[in-house]
Amino acid sequence: MVRLAESDYRKVLEVIGEAAAVDGPVPFPEPVLDALLRLVPCDVVAYHERLACIWTGEPRGEVTPKVREAQWHYRHEDPLQPAGGAQKYSDFFSQRDFHRLGLYRELAKPLGVEDMIRVWIDPRGDGGARLEFDRAGWDFRERDRAVLDLLLPHLRQFRRNAAARTRSIAVNGSGPLTPREHEILELVAEGKTNAEIARVLWISPGTVRKHLENVFDKLGVHTRTAAVAAVFHVSR
Repeated sequence: MVRLAESDYRKVLEVIGEAAAVDGPVPFPEPVLDALLRLVPCDVVAYHERLACIWTGEPRGEVTPKVREAQWHYRHEDPLQPAGGAQKYSDFFSQRDFHRLGLYRELAKPLGVEDMIRVWIDPRGDGGARLEFDRAGWDFRERDRAVLDLLLPHLRQFRRNAAARTRSIAVNGSGPLTPREHEILELVAEGKTNAEIARVLWISPGTVRKHLENVFDKLGVHTRTAAVAAVFHVSR
């Protein structure tokens, strides 16, 4: 077991303090990422969830369309799959073996990434919620894993808190739901079908369906019942 120094615990508490001060729908904005960068020194710390990405640091390469395509094309070579703790590339292969992969040649190398630590905020991988720490050297330590594993239960709670704030904001018809999306969800709560909602609002059923898909994505749910519960049960 890795023995942490007093300074490590102080930096962990700094991250917790920054995250506790967040009052918006994004759980880990830049001040939190900056604290994480001080905790685990590296080139870039990024928070990913769904299609969004917030990052801080000094990237060594540009995320071009070619790099984005490589991320998708070589995803089967990425060993850092949803898990219950921090993982790093060097857990799975040697640096020489890593350099043989398309994952390295087409994705990591253009970005200047030699090693990465990934922490899944949801161990099931739901929404792709994760923190990634990129470094240009093959030298993440067990200490780095240990401080992140120590933080992980708190990070998960902060994400749950942000999700609750998101649902609460939606009740009032302001972000993340648009007024139209909120209006449609109110009609869903009344038991109306897509066709009935379309007639009420003078739009097509396809437009209603698209709005609901956006609502599901924003709220992280998959059914009409779950969306109604997420928004309207908060205020009862």
